[in-house]
Amino acid sequence: MFKSKRLIIATIFGFITGIICYIGGRYGLKDDLSTTMFLYILFNRALIGFVIGISIIRMHWSLHGMLIGFIVGIPFSIGSLFEQNNNEVFFASVLLNVVYGFIIELFTSIVFKAKAVSN
Repeated sequence: MFKSKRLIIATIFGFITGIICYIGGRYGLKDDLSTTMFLYILFNRALIGFVIGISIIRMHWSLHGMLIGFIVGIPFSIGSLFEQNNNEVFFASVLLNVVYGFIIELFTSIVFKAKAVSN
């Protein structure tokens, strides 16, 4: 059975982590991030949350969040490499995708107790 509570919570926390990521990026980079980059960050983090919310992969919640963050975030990381033309930004993006996936899953599964669907 599909659990909409999990999907909603995970997606909301995806948006929240997107805003946090954007704010951190504005202070961490020399150049101001464009509106396009803001929307790209927001969409990517929300997508990580959405995929976490609908995923039926069975594994420990923390590994699940990190795996989804990594897989869904790879296109974003590659895009940020082209946007910023900086290898450090690329590797930081890969790492942060994993961290934000963990955070989204932490709030979804542990704080709000919206556990993954089991078959």
